[in-house]
Amino acid sequence: KIGFGTKTALRPSGPMTHLVYNVGAHFTLMESRNMLNSFVSNIAMPLMGSKSEHRPKIVYVITPTAHFKTPDRQYIRKDRMDDERSKCVERVSYNPRAELEKRILKAGVNVDVLLDYDDLELGALHVQRGDCLHYCMPGAADLVAARLLDSF
Repeated sequence: KIGFGTKTALRPSGPMTHLVYNVGAHFTLMESRNMLNSFVSNIAMPLMGSKSEHRPKIVYVITPTAHFKTPDRQYIRKDRMDDERSKCVERVSYNPRAELEKRILKAGVNVDVLLDYDDLELGALHVQRGDCLHYCMPGAADLVAARLLDSF
């Protein structure tokens, strides 16, 4: 049985054709890894192994890049974030969350679609003043929403 969390936009009212999943950026990398492994073993693999013609298409949306001015560009504990670290940088060389997700999730193996933000160079589009996890709208999230619709 698939549960629907407190942040589920709409509960399905009929057969589920698509399952869209994302761990998000509000966890440590270790917590994210554990959540991804749980998703794969408890939800994705049983669904991918189903022979039902009504199996939902599994779409995983890669976590957007955080562009914080920290060594790994991730948010660190609030008490360790000063004004300088809270500023967003325009470009980063990698997104450790995306790399983790791409190591665990494979299109055609444990998800049907792996949808990537590809936003390493979009740091200037973040809401400023220390919010390097959220984008201004319209922005990168709108592009990903369009890609998501294309996956249907």
